[in-house]
Amino acid sequence: MADFECGPINYKTREGLHILQGIHLRLSSPAMVVINGPSGCGKSTLLRAITGLNNAEVALRRLDQERFDERTLSAWRAKVTLLLQDAPCLEGSVLENLTFPFDFKNSGGRMCSETSISNRLGEVDLGHIPLDADVRRLSGGERHRLGIVRGLLWGPKVLIADEPLSGLEPELADKCFHVLMDYARMENAIVICVLHEERFAGKADQWLKLENGTLHRINPL
Repeated sequence: MADFECGPINYKTREGLHILQGIHLRLSSPAMVVINGPSGCGKSTLLRAITGLNNAEVALRRLDQERFDERTLSAWRAKVTLLLQDAPCLEGSVLENLTFPFDFKNSGGRMCSETSISNRLGEVDLGHIPLDADVRRLSGGERHRLGIVRGLLWGPKVLIADEPLSGLEPELADKCFHVLMDYARMENAIVICVLHEERFAGKADQWLKLENGTLHRINPL
């Protein structure tokens, strides 16, 4: 079980506009959380603030009993991992794109087998693609789903995704949403997704809406 806390979070632009104001997240696993809100309200900014990828003011980052500060952000990101909306693929094969994070210093001895890779690829309808295929031959939607698989293989306690279903056909988007939800259940993890479609938000354990710099709970956990 993961016990996650982050905040209060405050972020303002160079012009002094407050994008995030006093946001405080407390979540326990397993949980599938969906955040939505108007275009430009700061959803991506919030995800980057949680993971320490911008200059937001964050009073506390805690996972279970461990607190993290600016000096330990690398260790925090290894456990609280962000999937960017347009995460680039590296030059090389599908296998290389899925395994390169395991060479990082903060991998903590993580490993993944070709069997687990093949299983995850099959879950998002990429099982037909050879592991030695050049990623340059993949479509945009295929590369997008490859990013989801990479995040799942990494296996963080808190997986944060910025529009992971963007550009996918409805049936495939449904399948990928349930893959993410199953990850939260089966791995006893927390998944936080920014999604614009309310049909997904209604299926989540918790639906949060970002408006005027603050989060509003639509359906309590």
